[in-house]
Amino acid sequence: MHIHLRTRSYAHDYAFVNSAPGSRWWDAFAHWTATERPCLLAVAEDGEEHWRVLLSGIPSVRTDSGGRRIYYTLALEGAYATDEQDVAAVLSLASCLLADLAEDQDGHGVLSELFDGICPAAEMDRLLAAPTGSATDREDLTTRLRASVASLEPVSDEVPTTGRGHVDRWIAGRAAPGAAAAFLARLSALLSGKEHGQAHLLNLVSDAEDADGVSRGRLAVLVEGGKVGDPAMPIEDLPEPEAPPGPPALLDPAGGHPKVRWRTPMARASLAALVLLSLLTGILWISGVLF
Repeated sequence: MHIHLRTRSYAHDYAFVNSAPGSRWWDAFAHWTATERPCLLAVAEDGEEHWRVLLSGIPSVRTDSGGRRIYYTLALEGAYATDEQDVAAVLSLASCLLADLAEDQDGHGVLSELFDGICPAAEMDRLLAAPTGSATDREDLTTRLRASVASLEPVSDEVPTTGRGHVDRWIAGRAAPGAAAAFLARLSALLSGKEHGQAHLLNLVSDAEDADGVSRGRLAVLVEGGKVGDPAMPIEDLPEPEAPPGPPALLDPAGGHPKVRWRTPMARASLAALVLLSLLTGILWISGVLF
């Protein structure tokens, strides 16, 4: 199993710290999820020889030079005939992510503590300042990362909804009864090669209509529900998409989703500037400067 960790330091922008995957395959899902928020993507398509998993939006206690919360992204790849220990490690990561979200809307919890323990601030500054150097340090980081992930205990305290595992396509809030367990069961089947398809925890999706076009074939979707949608939405079937899978036309250069675009820092800054400009205009008018 290949494992890649992405984060940033106080002064240096986001980058993969130990090694980078061959492609940014997760960009194809940008219409349905934002990697700055907690999310999980799992792809194990028919005709391919390996699965791919992305966990992202895992918050750190560290902040950048602008005071913004730093987050972690973990990209994993493995063969369908991968070691059972690797499958167990990915399932533990997924179950911990869901458990952390159940305790805290922003996902602070076990995974935050794990990655913060692996990524002290001083080391991240040093490694990200020299992206092509420190090979030994990067190998050491990968070794620590593998050991920490392997030591994770899975979190599972519920039983999947009866019969849900046999439904090819479904969507549910991550907190709906049985949904998390059904999702982990589907993820396990994908990692072991018993099934092909996709399983995602998405944070820009609130209902079945929003998930249209994500993928054809077997698909399990959990609604993250931190900013968009209801995390307790009951499980329901997902119809097959009428159009070929893939995102619609680009929304705008910033790529913002209409449901959350107004929450972005740029949108809030623009609104604040407009309010200040209006106030200034009013003051100048009252003072007789403007006629």
